[in-house]
Amino acid sequence: MASYAQCLVCDDCGREFSLRDALNTCPACGGLLEVRYDMAAMRRGVHSLASCEQTRSIWRYGQFLPPVQEENIVTLGEGGTPLTPSVHIGPALGLKHLYFKNDTMMPTGSFKDRGFSLAVSYAKEIGVQNGFTYSSGNAGASFSAYASRGGFRALVCVEYVASQTKMAMINLYGARTAILEFERFAQIEEMLSRASRELNLYQFVNFINPIRHEAMKTYAYEIVEALGCAPDAMFHPVGTGGGLWGAWKGYCELEALGMTDRRPRMYCVQPAVTAHFRQAFARGEREAAPYGDPTQTIAQSIAADSPLHGGRRILKAVYESDGAALGVSEEEILQALRDLAHEGIAAEPASASTVAALRQACAQGRINAEDTVVCVITGSALKQPAAVVSACGVPQTRIRADFDALRALLASDGGRGGKTSG
Repeated sequence: MASYAQCLVCDDCGREFSLRDALNTCPACGGLLEVRYDMAAMRRGVHSLASCEQTRSIWRYGQFLPPVQEENIVTLGEGGTPLTPSVHIGPALGLKHLYFKNDTMMPTGSFKDRGFSLAVSYAKEIGVQNGFTYSSGNAGASFSAYASRGGFRALVCVEYVASQTKMAMINLYGARTAILEFERFAQIEEMLSRASRELNLYQFVNFINPIRHEAMKTYAYEIVEALGCAPDAMFHPVGTGGGLWGAWKGYCELEALGMTDRRPRMYCVQPAVTAHFRQAFARGEREAAPYGDPTQTIAQSIAADSPLHGGRRILKAVYESDGAALGVSEEEILQALRDLAHEGIAAEPASASTVAALRQACAQGRINAEDTVVCVITGSALKQPAAVVSACGVPQTRIRADFDALRALLASDGGRGGKTSG
């Protein structure tokens, strides 16, 4: 498959490296690597974006991703998820154009499938046959699934705070799995950094792997394609931040290619108890410091007390887009989970945090009634069944299989047949 990608380039020292090299971080200085594209050639061939093969997969945009030959593509049909207009939350907030990018409908139930389809395929392309990632749960399950399908040996260290369901999914797909114990995220970062320097181990951790977040550009492509332009604002839950950074890169590319005349304000969303990005943003800083306790939030997928490499990429996207970094409470997250369910979307707590943050942004005057807004819903409620029980409980009413009992139940409910939330 043809590609406009040219090379890998280091954020810090600017050195360039071949796309054929099996690199994680920069071998010269340890900085993060980014894929650079031939933008002039992309502009000349931009018509091909409009005529991409009409499939659901992210691979319809293959020319705009790092190069992978057809025989090395590992896909489960990831991408092309619905951009669903709001029928309840938007009107309640006075918003006319609110949409949910519903990545709960991905093959393993989370947005991570975009990144692992590309990263595992690319690894096969350059001759890598095994790899490692650490995970709060969703990434581990996704990596395990794509690695198994691609005949790839995978090792996953999953955080001890992850739900049993997420841990079991990693095992189900077949990766070798270990539970990762730690007190501070800095311990994980040190482990990953030494693994890059001292072990011949190719990593699939967001940003340490320079390819995974490239697949998140497809958010931008799909949304612009659906709306005919970029939204005014995009809310994304952030752990390491690969989804937000990748989407921002995609919007920047589409603007440069003349496919849209604007880029959205990017809103980074975290639990208030671990909102290190919000702390940095409030002080106008370009790097985030450790903050909070990740064991104190129900939003497991985005629970971390500090970011990789200081979170410089995430803060760059927030500042350049005139967006913001927000923190939401546990109560706000649970209410947002219930509100999304009223829209017909069952989201895990980390995903519902975007709706909680949207409410905050509206209250702060950051969002206008005419703005087109997209909240990314990154993972299914089925990943954290205990959180669903915590949010809404289980049915308490019981009846016998008897017509008179059914008639009495309907009468007691005023004929409505069910409960709705405001």
